Amino acid sequence: MGESWVPQPVTTFSSVLLWAGLLCLAPAVKSNGPPKALLTLEPPWVNVLREDNVTLKCEGFQTPGHDSIEWFHNGSAISFHQESYTIPAVNLKDSGEYQCRTEQTSLSNPVQLQVTSDWLLLQVESLVFMEGDSTMLRCHSWKNKLLHKVTYYHNDKALKYAYECFDYIVPQVNYTHSGSYYCAGQMGHVIHISKSVMITVQGGKSSVMKGLIIALILVVVIAVIVAAALYYYKRHKRTASVPDEIGSTVVESSVSYSLLKHTDAPEEEESGRGGYQNYQ
Repeated sequence: MGESWVPQPVTTFSSVLLWAGLLCLAPAVKSNGPPKALLTLEPPWVNVLREDNVTLKCEGFQTPGHDSIEWFHNGSAISFHQESYTIPAVNLKDSGEYQCRTEQTSLSNPVQLQVTSDWLLLQVESLVFMEGDSTMLRCHSWKNKLLHKVTYYHNDKALKYAYECFDYIVPQVNYTHSGSYYCAGQMGHVIHISKSVMITVQGGKSSVMKGLIIALILVVVIAVIVAAALYYYKRHKRTASVPDEIGSTVVESSVSYSLLKHTDAPEEEESGRGGYQNYQ
């Protein structure tokens, strides 16, 4: 009699664990494309006044002696191919998004440059910071005209005052540094106030809590998947072992019956012989 086919749950169990592992590792998988070029500003301010001097630098590996760098402004190519792109006197039309790449790198992350026409400007290195970064604020006058009696403000609250113009430095920013900033200063006999600049600091308490909640949900989901896979595996393992147990019981019963039958046979033969002799 042929053996009955029993499904093998091990393959299904292994597949579930494999999928669970792939789901966990998916965020860590990265493409093997070329590295991105790095675009920086000199000076580092992302907002400038009209007629300021701005230099953009594209960093990335390229063949020595080859001026093969590509520059883009608002998505359009610029007919310039050296690593430093200088705008001697920026105008409003120079505002926008800049990117670059070399022959050995992919397109850089975009850098925003904002050109303003005003007497006074609060300059920043970025509009978004991560908690723990350092930053510097600069109260900048048009054409670098003499500026004094300078005050920096955060959310309409005075931070610091000095008679001479100075840069305001924050060694380590945190979520409390998010908000509106501006400065005021005197040029000649006139006091000027800059427009407000919004700065955002990421990675504070709310971001940490969100990260912990996401991590906890991920752990729970993986635990549920593994528990379900183990339950499925054990259940099918018990189901697969039932036919073997039934077959073993039948064989044992047959053997026992056979042994009993052969054990009773000699007694019957002896009883028959005794009767035959008594008859004689």
